[in-house]
Amino acid sequence: MEQILQSAAVVVPIIFVLAFGFGAQKAHLFGTDVNPIPIINNLVLKIALPPMLFVGTIMVTRAQLLEEIILFGALLVALLIAYFVGFLVAKILFRRNSVESSIAGLAVSFSAGPFYGPALLGSLYGVESGVAISIISLVINVVIVPLATIIIKLSLAKMADQHDSLAKLIGHSLFEAIFKTPFVWAPLLAFTLVFLDIKMPEVVDHSLTLIGKATAGVAVFVAGMTIAANRFKLSFEVLLIALLKNVGLPALFIAIALLFGIQKGALIYDEGLLLAALPSGPMIVLLATKYQQYQQQASSILAVSTVGMLITVTALIAFLHG
Repeated sequence: MEQILQSAAVVVPIIFVLAFGFGAQKAHLFGTDVNPIPIINNLVLKIALPPMLFVGTIMVTRAQLLEEIILFGALLVALLIAYFVGFLVAKILFRRNSVESSIAGLAVSFSAGPFYGPALLGSLYGVESGVAISIISLVINVVIVPLATIIIKLSLAKMADQHDSLAKLIGHSLFEAIFKTPFVWAPLLAFTLVFLDIKMPEVVDHSLTLIGKATAGVAVFVAGMTIAANRFKLSFEVLLIALLKNVGLPALFIAIALLFGIQKGALIYDEGLLLAALPSGPMIVLLATKYQQYQQQASSILAVSTVGMLITVTALIAFLHG
């Protein structure tokens, strides 16, 4: 029982800040003239998160970074399988079109590591957990999101009887995912500097850390606002997709980690498992809103998987640190 309470002490502050963001949005604390969510979201993803990931990566040694490459492979395989499982469940079981199915697949595979990772892993493993968060951010934004976007665009082009080439769609999606996404190219730059054994002056680390510290609280806060801004409706589909995300993806990661030879109890095992167990990210709501499909389901999945985190992530922390 004591282990459960200690684990809950790590997760409850995240739920508290989520509820704070939820209440702020419902009370219109930022006014009604402009939607504050995209603005705050940009503060997190384009300004605060990239320095945090850069510092968390640049401070490790080349040997440590090479040890974590296996985590990249395990997360890549796990998230790809999860995406196609979610896609097929929505397509076959719930008879969704390819656009809706792609968003459902993203809901299962998009772990909110960039949003909740700094708050959760940072409190457990310190600033060096930024490497693991960088890794899952790369997997999600260089592979998973472009894959979902390409399938959506191909489906929409087919509906409109347009004929954009697959190579063009892939190239455009990868360009958007890497060069126009600061929290992707920032850790990539840090990885490069570590491999070249180039050290950064302490003043640079301290300067970037100062803004990076804003990431955890503000990211969780804006996730709560996102949940509040969208309609909620509980259904079997919503529950199943959320269950696949919160329980299915961590279970899948355990199996993949064993295949990759990652030992239970190793730091990268614990970090990877907790990152896989985090709920769906707000990206699913942004995509659903952009394409005007699966909006209510996406926002409901986000809400259910986020609240469910209180049970699943708490239990995992107790299991890993018991």
